[in-house]
Amino acid sequence: MPDRGPALRHPNLIRATFAVALAAASPAFVGKGSANPQPGKPLPRSYLELPLGPSGELASHPYVWERRFDGKHVAILGTRHLRDPSSSMFERIQTAYDRVRPQIVIHESQAPPQLAALSREQAIRIGADLGFAIHLASAGGATIRSGDPSVRSEIRALMARFSTEEVLVFLTSQRHIGYTKEPNLADLGDGYVDFYDDYLVANGFPRHDSWDSWNGFREAYRRVAGRSLSAKTWDRDLTSPIHDNGRLSEISRVDNAFRDGYLVGTIRKALAEYDRVLVVFGSWHVLSLEPVLEAELSP
Repeated sequence: MPDRGPALRHPNLIRATFAVALAAASPAFVGKGSANPQPGKPLPRSYLELPLGPSGELASHPYVWERRFDGKHVAILGTRHLRDPSSSMFERIQTAYDRVRPQIVIHESQAPPQLAALSREQAIRIGADLGFAIHLASAGGATIRSGDPSVRSEIRALMARFSTEEVLVFLTSQRHIGYTKEPNLADLGDGYVDFYDDYLVANGFPRHDSWDSWNGFREAYRRVAGRSLSAKTWDRDLTSPIHDNGRLSEISRVDNAFRDGYLVGTIRKALAEYDRVLVVFGSWHVLSLEPVLEAELSP
């Protein structure tokens, strides 16, 4: 299964990779996690109903949604979070970039400023499609803007809908453990306190004595996921939005709805300021938003 890269939402993980490499519009929540646009407007596709293949991926990447209207040119690329510079996906992203010649590039996640100074290969190996988007924008002189809300606002939105413990388990599972099939739980345990302090608490998550240790988190995980956390029981798809895997996948769909609503607002704002806009974002997000894009951005 490909690297789907939710860890890209955790800037500290990218910064840690840098250290090694260099030393060497908030929507309402409805239904199953769809963003609710204005009354009468098309809804995004449910993440449970995306037109995906058996592996949960598209046959071709990037998925290109592109329109010209009223003197505007916008291309929205649905990408995979790959870190292989030889992947043909990056050639196709380059082709789209050259065609649009964007004045602004909107990217997923929050990008450390160091990404802009790296070579093409370094940017991809460290930042995947995010790194390549930053590399292209920097080389072409385009404005760079994140299409994601701040982590602080994301945590606040999730806590308005779910319990604090559920949010803790979701974010730690998705962004600290990640989509690794066989995670090294010993190493993850060693790094948990830094994640808890620097990513969660620093972004407004309430500190709780029961959760400031790896063992405390594992107890919370057992209560929320209904299973103990071990190499044998770990299931990386528990937090996947495209699977109906219970509470954690439900939280993932709601989280994506919040992020997707913010992304649409960011695209609208960019089109009000610029004539040529390129968006590089995960393919599932683009597929979910396609009905909204068709309604709002097609001639």
